[in-house]
Amino acid sequence: MPLDDIRDGRVAKRAHLLASQQDPYPAHTSRTHTIRAVLDSFDSLSAEATPLVLAGRVMARREHGGAMFLDLMDASGTLQLHATRDALGDDMYALLTETLDIGDIIEASGTVFVTKRGERTLEVRGARMLTKTLLPLPEKWHGLQDVEERYRKRYLDILLNTEVREKMMTRSRIVQAMRSFMQTHGFLEVQTPTLQPLYGGASARPFKTHMHALDIDLYLRIAPELYLKRLLVGGFERVCEFTTNFRNEGIDRDHNPEFSGMEFYAAFQDLDWAMTFTEDLITHVLESLQLGTATTYQGVEVHWMRPFVRATFFELLQQHAGVSYTEASEDDMRAAAKKLGVVIEKHVTKPGIADELFKKVVRPTLIEPTFVIEYPVELLPLAKRIPERPEVVSAFQFYAGGLELIKAFTELNDPIDQRERFAGQENQRAKGDEEAQRMDEDFIQALEYGMPPAAGWGIGLDRFVALLTDSHSLREVILFPLMKPQENE
Repeated sequence: MPLDDIRDGRVAKRAHLLASQQDPYPAHTSRTHTIRAVLDSFDSLSAEATPLVLAGRVMARREHGGAMFLDLMDASGTLQLHATRDALGDDMYALLTETLDIGDIIEASGTVFVTKRGERTLEVRGARMLTKTLLPLPEKWHGLQDVEERYRKRYLDILLNTEVREKMMTRSRIVQAMRSFMQTHGFLEVQTPTLQPLYGGASARPFKTHMHALDIDLYLRIAPELYLKRLLVGGFERVCEFTTNFRNEGIDRDHNPEFSGMEFYAAFQDLDWAMTFTEDLITHVLESLQLGTATTYQGVEVHWMRPFVRATFFELLQQHAGVSYTEASEDDMRAAAKKLGVVIEKHVTKPGIADELFKKVVRPTLIEPTFVIEYPVELLPLAKRIPERPEVVSAFQFYAGGLELIKAFTELNDPIDQRERFAGQENQRAKGDEEAQRMDEDFIQALEYGMPPAAGWGIGLDRFVALLTDSHSLREVILFPLMKPQENE
């Protein structure tokens, strides 16, 4: 039957309810139990014939003469209902059978019993409509080939796909575990600006907007880093933020323009402390979710045994790309990239070429949890130099399952060095690097008032959740991923 005809039929049923003095969308429900609560205490509720009121969505309907079986689902589970003409009376039973469709949300009252087939069931003594649906639930959603349609109608995806619902619940548990860990370790959770007069804290192209009231251009944050560091200047010693960041970049399995992160800064700590802290936090999350010390991601096992692997950026580049960063010239690096099939833009200099080689050649090999330490100073303009090797910064990026999850620094707090590093970024921008960081005079001034030595890092929450739930794409673990408008396809 055409969808328009189905909708017209349901609109008529809505009118029938109204004509029968039944509100199809009442504001109040008298629900006494969730379905899970009923199933957990079923024996005692059945033995004592306890009156119950349930509410949920009808997911199946089967009729046998003067009786009707329904499957009722709420957020906690599913229970069978048994409604009969004898129990409800002719008028209520007729109204129910004439107006009820699969997908409708109803309230049902009665007592529970076990059928001859051993099915735990609610014997319905009363029922009423809570939400009359006008569109039918898809019949073949589970086998839907158009993945884009699943993301566009995520509400149906969650309703009809148990695996998707479980992933979203796991995501919530991961965030809760991280938040409790941060609180236990003395971090103050804060909120920093989403709209910023100057974007910073990462190398990325921003989204730009305009505020009419002040007639100024603003940017959606690409990272909260520079504001969190201002709080260290202000005297807070441990701050963290669960945040949404926005980067005007492409969409693929590992990237979404709007993504979730958690970022923290701890005064009077260094990178070695941050690595141990990272191991502690991840161990806590795995234990909270009862995942053990090995998880599977896209067909490979990731082993979370401590201590995690540590290797330098330069060692891994040599091992997997065959390039010695200290000995190779920029032309050598370009030649190596070409040989390995890595496309390099003209404006990209030697450090950037090394970074692209690392992303394309090295990163996919980092399956086991790995701290990649020591980077060229040009790549990370917010990290402190290693004193005995000023061309290298004290930083790590953490990988697992071939995914980059965390970026961490011993934080640069020398305002003179920071200004010079920002100036270098501006020079790169002038050469065509749209992702280069900007000169932030206000942040430099904050540093001139004094920021204590500190360690900090940011984690991509979507990637971390994807890894722990074995999800192929970030869009599988983002409730409402950004999609291309259908009319433009």
